[in-house]
Amino acid sequence: MKKIPAAVCATAVTCGALVAVAAPASATTLVNCVGTTTVDFSPAITDTSRTVAVSGADVATLCLSLTNPGLTGFNGPFSGTATQSCTTFFGGGSGTETLYWNDGTTSTWNYTNSFSNVNGTKIGTSTGTLSAGTLAGSSVTQTITFANLDLTACSTTGLSRISGTDTWTITG
Repeated sequence: MKKIPAAVCATAVTCGALVAVAAPASATTLVNCVGTTTVDFSPAITDTSRTVAVSGADVATLCLSLTNPGLTGFNGPFSGTATQSCTTFFGGGSGTETLYWNDGTTSTWNYTNSFSNVNGTKIGTSTGTLSAGTLAGSSVTQTITFANLDLTACSTTGLSRISGTDTWTITG
């Protein structure tokens, strides 16, 4: 069995401590929320791609925060136009949204989103940064689950509304 000199062990411990001090601190979770997202298409989207009005809202019905306990929910309405069809409405994109907090303050965030299909369920992930207002500079991750979509409507009357559950994590 080899013996390791005490000086080498002391150096290894010191070097390990330097690495630990130099490593970046992990982000602190500032707010966690759960809620719903509803999206309306007008006219309803079908299998044929066309420009439609898109509107809806992200509504956080329960937010918890140790650092900002007064933030317990928000409403984030959105609207715009997009070229959509039932086969393309889950494409990636980007935008800006204002969150209207329950305490009367607002946060504006710039996001980029992407979607995936997991066993027939569409999962959306939006990430970005709060650019203004409450918690400005913080990072945001929103995950939306659109389950039980009536995609058969795409070939008949069209799909005019989708909704799903979502979670939000704001870190700083």
